[in-house]
Amino acid sequence: MKPLISIVLCTYNNADSLEITMNQLAAMDQPEPGLIEVIIVDNNSPDHTAQIAQNFSARHPYFHYHFEPKQGLSHARNTGLEKAQGEYILFTDDDADIPSHWTKEYINAIRNLSPDCLYSKIRIIWDKPKPWWFLPQYTPCFVGLDYGDKLLEINDIHREFYGKNFCVKKTLLIELGGFDPNLGRQGSKLAAGEETLLYRKMIWANKKVIYFPSAGVGHRLKEREYTSENIKKLFVDGAHSSFHIAKLTARKKFMGRPVRLLIDALTNSFSAALKFLFASIKMDKAARFYHYLCICKNFTLIKLWLLSS
Repeated sequence: MKPLISIVLCTYNNADSLEITMNQLAAMDQPEPGLIEVIIVDNNSPDHTAQIAQNFSARHPYFHYHFEPKQGLSHARNTGLEKAQGEYILFTDDDADIPSHWTKEYINAIRNLSPDCLYSKIRIIWDKPKPWWFLPQYTPCFVGLDYGDKLLEINDIHREFYGKNFCVKKTLLIELGGFDPNLGRQGSKLAAGEETLLYRKMIWANKKVIYFPSAGVGHRLKEREYTSENIKKLFVDGAHSSFHIAKLTARKKFMGRPVRLLIDALTNSFSAALKFLFASIKMDKAARFYHYLCICKNFTLIKLWLLSS
């Protein structure tokens, strides 16, 4: 019997955190045997990920280890898609904190709702004081997600899911072309957008996309995620993802370039500059830094637009 759900966990250079997550997955409640398999995809990690994952898989027969040498999260996720045997694929990460009822909630939701895609909450785990620069606007950068405590059928592009906690039919994911290798993290490049593009394709195709609150996970932060350098890198690298998505999806283009993106980037740059000035006058250090990052992101978008071929 093929499993109902294949959990695909892609990992890069985070072996100790991966081991915590694998132990949590092994301890999950399972209403029936054989409903779950776990696919671990090692995306060319330079640390001891391979040793830990292979040893763990040898002790747990429904865990399967695979190595993906092509650097990039989208490559790793596409490998997970290829190897998965389940009807649904449930994605998570090596820094996810998994509760024991997680898959049980997904199984019940699949059986009761028959969705094309479903996803749940992500809670940021702060194990040390929040950095001085943190504002609520950064929550998506930490993949925090909470759309409330009621089940929602999603039909707009403004409540997207994140790769730490979403589930999709395998046949649909194949139909949509999997994950775009030009998007997603690649080693130290903190790009994103691979879930965004997939989410929008589902909404535009009128697929049954469900948010349900009962299968939330946590996000264990890495040390670097508390630093201002890391959040700046997220903003700048993320601009590359935004530009690529805009090129693929824009309705109006000039010489192959997305017109609306340029207009928005110019407008947002001016707005962020004014807000930066006001925050400086008010000596609001955190707000000033946030608007500085917005300027950096929008200037990067304008540069990419001008230099794009």
